[in-house]
Amino acid sequence: MSNFGDKAATLVQDISQSEKGTIPPYNDELVRAVVDESNEHHRSILRLIGDIQEQGTSLDAAAPEDAAAILVHHQAVLRNKRALLVYLNERADRVRALRWELGTALPEDLGESLSHSERSFFQQYSALVNRYQGRRGGVGINITLDPTPPKEHKVQVRVLQERGELVTRDGTVDLAKNTVHLLWRDEAQPLITEGVVEMVA
Repeated sequence: MSNFGDKAATLVQDISQSEKGTIPPYNDELVRAVVDESNEHHRSILRLIGDIQEQGTSLDAAAPEDAAAILVHHQAVLRNKRALLVYLNERADRVRALRWELGTALPEDLGESLSHSERSFFQQYSALVNRYQGRRGGVGINITLDPTPPKEHKVQVRVLQERGELVTRDGTVDLAKNTVHLLWRDEAQPLITEGVVEMVA
C-alpha cells in the first residue's frame, strides 16, 4: 500500500480523459481494487487503535507516530471514497444524458460499456422520465423533444418526402413534397427526426 491512491487516481483520469458524450467500459477490476485498498486502510486503522488500547493508553494520549499513522490511513480512505464518487457520478451523469439523446432504446455497443447496475439505472431513469411525461399522472408533454424551451408551440416545416395525409389535432394535412405547413412542435418532431420534413427558418 505504499502508493496510496494511485488506483483511485487512475479511475478519475480514465473518466476525465474520455471523450464527452461517450462512456468508456466500466472498470470493475479497478473499482474493486480501490474498494479493497480502502478496506485494507480501514483494517490498518483498527489494528493501530487496538494496539494503542492494549497499551492502556487513550487515543488522545497516543504516541505522535501512531496518531499520524491513523490520520494517514483515514485520509487515504477519504481520498479513495472521493475518487470513486467522482468516477461513479460522472458515469451516472453520462447514462442520464443517454436517455435524453437516444431515447428509451440503449444501443448494444453502449450497453456493453455499462455495468449491470448502470443498465438497471438507465432503465429505471427512463421509466421515471416516461412516467413524468405520461398523460396519466404526468404532465402529458414529451419533454425530450427540445433540450431548450421553445419560443413557439408551432413550427413551420417543409416536406422533403411524400408522406400523404397526416391527421393532426388541427385536422388533416396533406404532406406533399415541397409543401410548407404549420404543425404543432410535438407532432412535427418525429417527422423531422425521420427526415420527412425540415424546419423552415
